[in-house]
Amino acid sequence: MKNNKSQLDIFLLKRIEKNREELRHNLDSTLQVEQACLEEIVKGIKHCKNNITQCNKVLDKASLSVMPVWTAKKEAFTDNLTIWNTLGHIQMASIEMKQYTKRLSADNDSWELQDAIKTAYIAIYETSEKLIKNIGKIMKFINSNFPSYDYSALKEVKKCLAKFREDNAGELKHVRNNVAAHRDNDVCKQLDISENLHLSDAVKLVVEYGNIINELGTVISPIKELGIERLAMVY
Repeated sequence: MKNNKSQLDIFLLKRIEKNREELRHNLDSTLQVEQACLEEIVKGIKHCKNNITQCNKVLDKASLSVMPVWTAKKEAFTDNLTIWNTLGHIQMASIEMKQYTKRLSADNDSWELQDAIKTAYIAIYETSEKLIKNIGKIMKFINSNFPSYDYSALKEVKKCLAKFREDNAGELKHVRNNVAAHRDNDVCKQLDISENLHLSDAVKLVVEYGNIINELGTVISPIKELGIERLAMVY
């Protein structure tokens, strides 16, 4: 497969080649930390799930007098699960973007490079949609249980994420539906789309999305404390 490189692609390739080892070292160091963070998040998710399962077991046999108590406990753990699961989506997306940065900066042939770009576009398209929905659930949780809590920073990041998705959804969906998750029946069309995917565009998208993801993690992480307060209300 040939690759129709723009002048910006050529410039970027030269910069990457010059700094490839340093970039890879920095990414690997950061990925180790982020993967450890993901493991801790998974523990939080499993803790919530286990307690929800326990609540369900009690509710299956509960008398009417104690049912409201255990229902409240289940709802509190469900709220916490929403928070932890959203943090998990954010952490996974952050890890994925750094992995795509490694792939895009590797000394790849055209096929490998185009595959990296296509899979990065799918990941951004899918995860951005999931995150916007989950942020909405967290905002609903806050409004219902902590109406005085100031989550203006979260709203601002959600706004940035929504604009990013709106600005790029057309191109992301075009790639997803024609040469990635789905394939156009016309092979020539597939090749034409793939050959005109530019490294510079992909790097810009991955970096911009990664920055938004990092900011999102920063503003949602403190909301874990609200989850703890939510549990304290029912225990």
